[in-house]
Amino acid sequence: MLEASEILNASILIVDDQEVNVMLLEQMLRNAGYTHLASTMDPRAVCALHEAHHYDLILLDLQMPEMDGFEVMEGLKDVETGGYVPVLVITAQPGHKLRALQAGAKDFVSKPFDLLEVQTRIHNMLEVRLLYQKVSQYNQVLERTVQERTAQLRASEARFQRFTELSSDWYWEQDAQGKLTEFSGPVFEMLGIGGDGTPGAISSASPWRWNEAERALLDANIAARRPFLDFVYSRSNIDGSTQYLQVSGEPMFDSASRFTGYRGIGMEVTDRMRPNLEQRRFRAAMDVIDQGVCLLDYASLRVIDVNETACRMSGYSRHEWFGVDLAELGIGNRAQLATIFDPLLAGVEVQRQGVTLCRKDGAILATAIDWRAVRVDENWVIVGTINGPRKQ
Repeated sequence: MLEASEILNASILIVDDQEVNVMLLEQMLRNAGYTHLASTMDPRAVCALHEAHHYDLILLDLQMPEMDGFEVMEGLKDVETGGYVPVLVITAQPGHKLRALQAGAKDFVSKPFDLLEVQTRIHNMLEVRLLYQKVSQYNQVLERTVQERTAQLRASEARFQRFTELSSDWYWEQDAQGKLTEFSGPVFEMLGIGGDGTPGAISSASPWRWNEAERALLDANIAARRPFLDFVYSRSNIDGSTQYLQVSGEPMFDSASRFTGYRGIGMEVTDRMRPNLEQRRFRAAMDVIDQGVCLLDYASLRVIDVNETACRMSGYSRHEWFGVDLAELGIGNRAQLATIFDPLLAGVEVQRQGVTLCRKDGAILATAIDWRAVRVDENWVIVGTINGPRKQ
């Protein structure tokens, strides 16, 4: 909320070619307690004055010689790059009111003046303007905080994204029944596929012992026809060492939207999975944030990473987040999220989404997510800050 002193200290510019009107408005505003007033009877000077002083409100007469109020508002649009032109127009012509609003004015007062109406409209418009500025400043601070806390993530994610695009050990496609139809590389060995070519059929002669929980989660993603990105699972080799494999896959559909199978790529990532100092620092920095943080790849709307707070809020582990359907979580489907994310790419700093988060245990958590977009090379990463139920 705003203090009364904040509104009374707002800067106001009065523009009217009639000196008596300027004097009347100045006297009325000073009597009401406003302290930062300026005026001009030359409409050609308004844009330069506003560019120099950035007034919180401009009282603008529409009918002036040489340059009318509509022309002034067009010029102000070039000064207010954010798109908000803080103009309250003054007119004696009822027919000009709608045109003025369409031209960018935020409100109007009629001549002859009703002083109580003028004071009320000025107060209301300044309140909206100053609140808008406060929200904008808060968003800038919050954006800087998120950027600072995810600086290591951006660098690490950029390297990882480039690596994924340029390299893979194998490629695979399977039909709707799960049978391999196309593949390249050591697919049978890496996926542990048996003689019938079905990924779930691991050969009894296999020398590896798979992590059953990870394999079950991968199989569940495929059975549910969910896309998965960079899913990592492991197996124990005969010599006792652990081998890590990473796969990404997506369901395929024909022109009639019938499911036709899966396709994906994979690679061995044992070396990359060995923890190092940089990874530990990055993970520690993410996990100390007391708000949930969820990172999405904009192109695929797949989860890239989440922190421990998001896991506690949802009841899902980090690996489960990579395969979870955002619609099932209550966050929304692709069409719904597009209405939130597309404005971010167009320049909106933050989009708040009220969410009824569906936890893994069936409980409901009413919260809100602040979404932001971060450009990483040629890609967009969507950063979601999940507020706790007490921080809405």
